[in-house]
Amino acid sequence: MLITAVEAATGEPTVWNRTSGVPLVHAVAASSAFPAAEPPVSVQGRRYMDGALRSGANADLAAGARTVVVIEPLAHLSPGEPLDRRPAAGGARTVVTIGPDAPALRAFGPDLNDRANWAPAYRAGRDQAAAAAERLRSVWKPGTGAGGSQV
Repeated sequence: MLITAVEAATGEPTVWNRTSGVPLVHAVAASSAFPAAEPPVSVQGRRYMDGALRSGANADLAAGARTVVVIEPLAHLSPGEPLDRRPAAGGARTVVTIGPDAPALRAFGPDLNDRANWAPAYRAGRDQAAAAAERLRSVWKPGTGAGGSQV
C-alpha cells in the first residue's frame, strides 16, 4: 500500500509505505487533508495535504505491477475514463478500482463536509466491503494477472 500526500510549503509529492516510519493514521490524515476543508497535517516536522492534489488516483505509482487495486472513495466527483483503460494504470494486466456504490453515495449526501453524514457513510462503506472483497477474489487470479474490472 502506498499513501500519497503533497508537502504544503513546496508542493513536492510524497509517498509513504510500510517502511517509511510514518504511522498509518498520520499518513492517512495527511493524505486526506484537502485545502479549504481540512488544514494540512504535520508529519515528521513538515505539513502535508491531500495526495490527490498530485494525481487523482496516483495509479502511475504502480508502474510495473501486474495487479493494481485502486480505492477511489471520491471517484464520483471526477468521473472520466475508467482507470483500467487509462495509461496511468502502468500497463498492469489486472486493474481493479473500488469506488462508492449507490448506498454509499446516498449516505454521503450533498455535502461531504456534513459530519452528520460521516457515520452513515462509514457504515455504507463497511457494508460495501464484503461485496468488494468478493469481487476482488473473483477477478484476481494469482500468477495469471488476468482480469480488469471496476468494482
